[in-house]
Amino acid sequence: MTVKGAGQEYLTRQIGALLEAIREEGPVGEGRRSFRLAGHLAAEGGFHLGDILAATAHLLAVHAWNNGYLAAAELLTRRMRDFGAESVELVQYLVRLETGIEQGWLPQEDREALIDYARRAQRPDIERRAQAIEPLVPGVSDPECPDRMASES
Repeated sequence: MTVKGAGQEYLTRQIGALLEAIREEGPVGEGRRSFRLAGHLAAEGGFHLGDILAATAHLLAVHAWNNGYLAAAELLTRRMRDFGAESVELVQYLVRLETGIEQGWLPQEDREALIDYARRAQRPDIERRAQAIEPLVPGVSDPECPDRMASES
């Protein structure tokens, strides 16, 4: 295994530890352990601190929301905004990207906004992944099976 490969494996384990901490802290946890792990991940993985903390706050908020703790979700969403507008914007677009990848499609407007964001942010990695998602054209494509031809006409 190369040093680079070992580094990637380490980061993968760190991300796994962060996700596990989020699950363990529960939907009303303050995220102390999660935010501490996120800080380490940012320092060791070369991630922007605000980006990883905003993503952590978002994951904790979703976890709280899904378990019916709306006040905790609202608090964590406000906390997410404290990490900077650019970090929040990145997290919102990454959620949209991952949703599109999981579904295999995105509404055309969302896909185009995602590609525009990737170009503005100079993130060719995000742009490539976004372009691989099928666009859903309202009234033309079926969400279960997007029509490639609809986007080409």
